[in-house]
Amino acid sequence: MKKFVEKVLHIQEALGTILLSVFFLAILLQIAARYLKISLMWTEELANYSFIWAVFMGASSMVYYKAHFCFTFFKDRFKGAKGRIYDIFVSLAMLFFTLPMCYYGCDIVKEFWNYNWISLPQVKMGYTWLCVPIMGFTMSLYLICQIIDDVQAAKKGGAQ
Repeated sequence: MKKFVEKVLHIQEALGTILLSVFFLAILLQIAARYLKISLMWTEELANYSFIWAVFMGASSMVYYKAHFCFTFFKDRFKGAKGRIYDIFVSLAMLFFTLPMCYYGCDIVKEFWNYNWISLPQVKMGYTWLCVPIMGFTMSLYLICQIIDDVQAAKKGGAQ
């Protein structure tokens, strides 16, 4: 399972990097087009949506690295098994948000699937919203793996 999760993470990080590059290139193209007085309306929409995707993919990756939301006031005070129990608590709390994000994200994708981008009407808005359930699923996957690892480590003695 660990190798599968790492493969998912690698794909997600690559996708986030590509989309951040698309964002950057769209902005450069937009600047050049304005300088040359050429109208490229689609670059703004592409930049916005690629940035959203990049942020969502990056946020999910941060969950894997445990670089997400956490109260360091408590984290610094718990060591060993207590630290693992605290990590499990934080992961479970986050799971209560990520699982509905995955479920309701699918509803959002279905709802907006037939809507189109304004400047590129051949592109469906469903693709734009697809980042929500993907982020919810991958965050949940990472959290479940972390909970399993933390439970196993707590049983073995709780070393962090």
